[in-house]
Amino acid sequence: MTILVLSRCDYSTKVISSAEPPDKVFNSFITAVKNKDFAKADTFLANGTTIEPQNDTGYSFFDNYVETSLNILQCESVGEPEYDGTSATLLVQLVSIDKDAFLSWTNKNLLRLEHDYLVQNNLSEFDNSDRKAVDKVMSMALKEYAKKDAGTLHEVSVNYVFTGKGWKIEGNESLIKAIFGGKDNEGQNEKSKKESGGNN
Repeated sequence: MTILVLSRCDYSTKVISSAEPPDKVFNSFITAVKNKDFAKADTFLANGTTIEPQNDTGYSFFDNYVETSLNILQCESVGEPEYDGTSATLLVQLVSIDKDAFLSWTNKNLLRLEHDYLVQNNLSEFDNSDRKAVDKVMSMALKEYAKKDAGTLHEVSVNYVFTGKGWKIEGNESLIKAIFGGKDNEGQNEKSKKESGGNN
C-alpha cells in the first residue's frame, strides 16, 4: 500500500511538472479569445465554463461591442505562476476597452450622433422608442469611440486548477470583466472619491 501511494505521488508530480505552465496556458487562452475561436478558448477553462458571448438582444450593437473589445484587447504582461499543490495563481495585466468611459463619451456626444444618423437616413426627427435606430446610433458611437480609445489597463489575479493532464483557468468574473471592458473595483473607486471629497 505504501509503495502504491508513493508511486501515485511520483506520477502526479511528473505529470504536473511536464504540463504546459499556467503562464503559457493564459497566453494561449487570450490568443484564442482575440481570434474569436471561443471553442478553443473554452478548452483552457475548468468545469465546462465558456467565454463565448451570447447575443440574446437581437441587435447588432452587441456583436459590434464584442468585436471592438477584442480588437482593442492586449495582454500587457504575465507574471510568474505561484503554485500550491494542484492549484496555482497568476497575476496578469490586460489592456481593454473601458465600458464606463465609452458610455460617458456617448452620453456627451449623443445629440450630435443622433443628428448624424438623421442626416444619413434623410429623417427629420429621432425616435428614441425605435430600438433599431438606437441600435444604429450606439454602433456609430462605438465605431467613432474605438478610433480614439487606446484601452485601459486592468490587473487581474487568475486562479488555476490542475485537472486531467493540464492546468485549467477557473471561472473568474474579474477576468471576464477585464476582457470586455468592465471594472471589478467600482466600490473601491466610490470609497476613494468620498475620502478625497469627490475630487479627482
